[in-house]
Amino acid sequence: MSDNGIPSHVELRAARAVVSEHHPRTPLYRLEVDPLADRRNVFIKYENHGPVRSFKARGALYSLWRLDAHQRSRGVVTASTGNHGRGIAYAAAELGIPATIVIPRGTPAVKFKPIERLGADLRVVDGSLVEATATARAIAEDEDKLYLEDGEDAGLLAGAATVAWEILEELPDADCIVVPVGGGNLIAATALLAKEILPSIRIVGVQSAAAPAVARSWEAGKVTAAPCATFAGGLATTTPGHLAFEVMKDRVDDMVLVSEDTLEAQIIQLLASTGEVAEHAGAAAFAALVEHGGDWRGNVVLVLTGGNIEFTDLHRLVSQYENDE
Repeated sequence: MSDNGIPSHVELRAARAVVSEHHPRTPLYRLEVDPLADRRNVFIKYENHGPVRSFKARGALYSLWRLDAHQRSRGVVTASTGNHGRGIAYAAAELGIPATIVIPRGTPAVKFKPIERLGADLRVVDGSLVEATATARAIAEDEDKLYLEDGEDAGLLAGAATVAWEILEELPDADCIVVPVGGGNLIAATALLAKEILPSIRIVGVQSAAAPAVARSWEAGKVTAAPCATFAGGLATTTPGHLAFEVMKDRVDDMVLVSEDTLEAQIIQLLASTGEVAEHAGAAAFAALVEHGGDWRGNVVLVLTGGNIEFTDLHRLVSQYENDE
């Protein structure tokens, strides 16, 4: 680990070994229905095929694996809107470590029910992720548990970098990787690893226009708060994680914003064209392709970060699509 907390190459390699042991490689397939297929090749990295149907288990596995015996016995606590908590619960069950997950009331059942099934101690609080985070910190203090925060933990970042490892192993001549952005952990991990292996590669982050904190921070060159009103839980943040931002600020090439309407439309287009289900945040890279990708050329990889969509939302979107037809 470097002095500033950013994972070193040794740490990234260790994370790769741990994640490879406990997590299956996810598919990378070419998108065959791209209207600009004569000028570029678009590939999809299907993180919805992982054991928790999102990329979050990768960082969780390495972060918890790094703990010493005393820390493992104390257990860990974190706050989440769903996928991060599910990833921590999965890794904790895999490694035999007690885990407490704090979620805001109203978190979709498709995201919190698996946390319960994995055996974690699930605690529900009123308010948003801000209140859940404050509660998780208090639990860590009161119950002598290790607090983990997405976007601030080097182990989570190093584990998430295995997404980029797999992409570049299969597609070593990739020209661009497009990454949905919440707190910034995945895009930081992607940029850190990919730029080390292939300095010429372009890394593009995507946020909702209704939650632009990381994009605004990247533009300003410093952590900046912004309002958050997106319905995409995985993109919902008011500030980037400080460690994640420290990594991404000089390594990410572009940050784009997409509309909420395009996010929803791309969930259905993705289902219709590939048969795959994406949650709102998982569709962000596809929304960016529609709104900003007209000039993207070469081998472009879109990361489908997760497929844990609430059934009522999916039913609503499919019904709207059928009515429009």
